[in-house]
Amino acid sequence: MRNVRKRPQGHRPNTALSRLPGKTALAGAALSALLVPPSRLWALGRRVKAKLHAMGLCRTCRPKALSVGVGGMAAESRGRVLLTSWLLGWAKARGVAAAVAASPSDGRPPVVPYQLTPGDACDVTGIEAALIAGYAPDARLILDTDPIRAAKTAERAFAPEMLVHQDALADPRLKKDIELAILTADDLDSGWDRVFPAGHWRRDASALAKADAFCVFAGPLAQHAALEAAGERLASFDKPVFGLSFDIWRWHGPEKAVAGEELAGAPYVAVLAESDRELLPEMLRRQIGVAPRIIFFVHDRHRFTRQDFENLRVDAARFKARNILTAPRLALKLAQHGGILDGYAIWTYDPEVVFGPSLTDGTPFLTWWEAAFEQAARKRKTP
Repeated sequence: MRNVRKRPQGHRPNTALSRLPGKTALAGAALSALLVPPSRLWALGRRVKAKLHAMGLCRTCRPKALSVGVGGMAAESRGRVLLTSWLLGWAKARGVAAAVAASPSDGRPPVVPYQLTPGDACDVTGIEAALIAGYAPDARLILDTDPIRAAKTAERAFAPEMLVHQDALADPRLKKDIELAILTADDLDSGWDRVFPAGHWRRDASALAKADAFCVFAGPLAQHAALEAAGERLASFDKPVFGLSFDIWRWHGPEKAVAGEELAGAPYVAVLAESDRELLPEMLRRQIGVAPRIIFFVHDRHRFTRQDFENLRVDAARFKARNILTAPRLALKLAQHGGILDGYAIWTYDPEVVFGPSLTDGTPFLTWWEAAFEQAARKRKTP
């Protein structure tokens, strides 16, 4: 497959060469320095806007349902779908009527607000909404570019007891009862407090004060270092910090679901996103028992073309691999191959959310969450 980064099995980068400074690195550093002043202006503007909302001078909404905000500091933050899906599963198990209000993000619904229905294409709903619907088939979800309108529409349509606001961390337009902030290893390292356009954050670190708890999303190789960094970066907020990751429960393909070891008997290639680079390759080897013949890495928002599908077919044939393994968000895109990949089985996994205990006192996330939910519900009832 062309226009993607390939890593054959056994390839190891030359780390000695990667440390040598070059003109590209120096130019990048200079550009980054130039972008700091506009990023500070952007962050200031966001703080002023949040203050205006808090003063009641701008349009705000306090939903009637107990409201939970889930999100990260960057638009590309990972872990949001897993956490939202877990909350929906918890609500179903506890008999709490729940709904989700979200932005269509990369989706193109015909109208807004738009109520997600079974069978909607991911081009319509957006990848995140499609994944939530896949993980929680009973999910009731409203998409709208206006979060206030999305929340009001969800309440009219579903009358939920709990309303989850997807990707709405510290959004001043919505008054929430509980805010769950997701931070990645990059957020806690080189990406810390680097606001657009100098970085990927949409607000500066002061917005994290709105969070009631932090979930650090990282793979097994980076989890320890990320949690150590979180302990230092987030100590001043005095809020619980939990590890957040996932394990692979099972794999499902065109006709059935199987355990990972059942795929070990045939060679396979993998198509993964750049954000999966530190997480999934090791999980594939551990789950299946053998490494892929080759891994193709694409950008998280990559839109596959007909040429991409044709190149993937050629490369899979070259490695004599009839199985193509990928992450759920890319499986939705690969499914749109239009027959080009007929004869090749596309497999993706069902994730199982895994929480680590609180860094401060070892409290399990479930224990903390249920106490926080009950406390928020009592406050709602107090006149």
